[in-house]
Amino acid sequence: MIAELHCHSIYSTGTKIFVEGLNKPDEIVRHAKIIGLNCLALTDHNTMKGITEAKKTARKYGILLIPSEEITTEAGHVLGLGINKAIKPELSLDETIDLIHKQGGIAVAAHPFDFRREGIGELAKKCDAIESFNALNLERTANWCAKTFAKKNKKSTTAGSDAHCLDMLGHGITDITCEHNLGSCLKAIKNGKTSMQKKYVPMNIIVWWTTQRLKYSYYYTINYMNNNYRLPKRFVGTKLIRLVNKSPGNIDYILRGFGYFSLGCIMLYSIFRNVIFKFKV
Repeated sequence: MIAELHCHSIYSTGTKIFVEGLNKPDEIVRHAKIIGLNCLALTDHNTMKGITEAKKTARKYGILLIPSEEITTEAGHVLGLGINKAIKPELSLDETIDLIHKQGGIAVAAHPFDFRREGIGELAKKCDAIESFNALNLERTANWCAKTFAKKNKKSTTAGSDAHCLDMLGHGITDITCEHNLGSCLKAIKNGKTSMQKKYVPMNIIVWWTTQRLKYSYYYTINYMNNNYRLPKRFVGTKLIRLVNKSPGNIDYILRGFGYFSLGCIMLYSIFRNVIFKFKV
């Protein structure tokens, strides 16, 4: 089974930038078929609104859809794979995992050592599996930490693209040795019958996605900065966001430069945080 186990649709939204996912569930399923996937977990943030729409298209194209959710717990993000009812956010990690299991699902620690501190870190040992490769962890060290931690604690591993647009889909693929049904698939993941196909999402795709998010969330984001940022951060932020309105065009070279500069800073931060100071196995 060739699976994408971490992706987002238009139903995933954020706080600072409202729009996260750019595509509808049925568009994601159709694209999954085009790129050769036969299993897909739609993991929107704290909602399962897109599952019904995705199911209809998945049946049409013969894709095994794993009804799922990326749940924000008190400790960080956890993927609930194979659940049938959304689990509310901000519960304790233990309570969230228990609710996932009660629905017959499995808990996967999403990007546990993410530099943004959105993962659950070493608490990942409580989950059924660990996402040891996330295609958006471009700084690499977060994935290295997850892989090392999973091996040390003898946990099953998965890969995920964490896709928020069609072009991101299929960068982190999990090959699952199982039959073409939900029960067999979940059992195989839990028992470690997985291998991975891994490649990072290119910077040009990430810059394009970020630009589109900011365009769609333009006034929402400006309003957020005006209400939550102080000078000079508010002044700089509201000026910089205007650059997205000049894309596509020559401004894209500057935006891409910002992207690579930010990645360099993130790499340094992640190395110091995860490798030198805090990471323990």
